[in-house]
Amino acid sequence: MIEPGVSVPDRDEVDDSISTLLGRLIDDAEHFVKAEIALYRAEALHRLVSYRKYIVFAAIGGLLSLCAIILLLMAIVFLLAPFITIAGAALLVAILSLMVAGLLFSVVVERVRKDLDAHEKHL
Repeated sequence: MIEPGVSVPDRDEVDDSISTLLGRLIDDAEHFVKAEIALYRAEALHRLVSYRKYIVFAAIGGLLSLCAIILLLMAIVFLLAPFITIAGAALLVAILSLMVAGLLFSVVVERVRKDLDAHEKHL
C-alpha cells in the first residue's frame, strides 16, 4: 500500500541507483586491491633495505665459499697428479665436479616442477 505524500521511485531510477552503487563498489574494490599491493610492495622494499647489510654479508660469504671450493678442487688435482698426469687429474676433477653440479641442479629442477604442478592443481 502506498502512503500519501511518499513518492514511489520509478523502476528505472531504482535500477540506475543499483547499477551506480555496484559501479562504485567495483571501483572501491579496485582501489582497495591497488592500495594493498602498494602496501605489500612498500613493506617488501623496507625489509630489503633493512637487510641490505646482511645481504652483502651473505654475498661475500658465498664468494669466499666458492673460492674455497675452487682451492679444494685444485688441491685434489695436485694430489692426483703423481698418479695420473696433471691434465688427467684436472679432467677427472672437472668431470666429477660437473656431475655433482648436474645432480644438484636436477634435484632443484625436480623440486620446482613438483611445486609448480601442486600449485596448478590447487588453481
